[in-house]
Amino acid sequence: MIVSQVGQQLYEQFFKNYTFKQWRRDARDLDPSVCGRIAIRTDRDDRFHSEKFQALPREGYTKMFERMLSHPGIKVLLDTDYREVTPLVRYQHMIYTGAIDQYFDCCYGPLPYRSLRFEPETISKEFYQPAMQVNYPNDEAFTRIVEIKHCTGQIAPVTTIVREYPEDYGPGREPYYPVPAPDSRALYQKYAERAEAEPGVTFVGRLATYRYYNMDQVVGAALAAFEKLRERQFQ
Repeated sequence: MIVSQVGQQLYEQFFKNYTFKQWRRDARDLDPSVCGRIAIRTDRDDRFHSEKFQALPREGYTKMFERMLSHPGIKVLLDTDYREVTPLVRYQHMIYTGAIDQYFDCCYGPLPYRSLRFEPETISKEFYQPAMQVNYPNDEAFTRIVEIKHCTGQIAPVTTIVREYPEDYGPGREPYYPVPAPDSRALYQKYAERAEAEPGVTFVGRLATYRYYNMDQVVGAALAAFEKLRERQFQ
């Protein structure tokens, strides 16, 4: 897909090594949608996406979640396995957003994921780099440096950057990315068929639907799931 759009030379300079570093697989072994998410431009527009509204919620994700969780009908339990509380809680319907293979005790085998390690550093200068995100496709062990200050509009003589290091998923690590590849998709399909037949449970989100969602897509999927459940309730 990418070679057909930018040619072999630019593919090797910008895409080949970055893709392997991020996924620990060659691009040919991944779904074409992985590279298809990246806009190919022939103009001076340096934005990652072309949508009119981009970046963060106006007051940030923290405020967004605070507002949702302030509902009197919501109780938050941290560091708790849902299996520990389901026998103790009365509910009509479950919204499950965890890893779908773990819900079914990995009965078909574990799905592959990729994890990340974040390393922040505070630097005594107003800005470290020319944009919020700068990718490092080749020699460095990290894939990108994010300097969120470009987006938030903070005014300060210092800045904080975060380097992102891709890692293999394993015990004690977060499953950040489902691996978009033919073999993992075939394995997920087995779990999806079981999920479809699971009574009283809706599977929502990146891990529960094993999809490489952006944040706006996650929010959209959650709202769509809500509307579907509300329609079912009033039928």
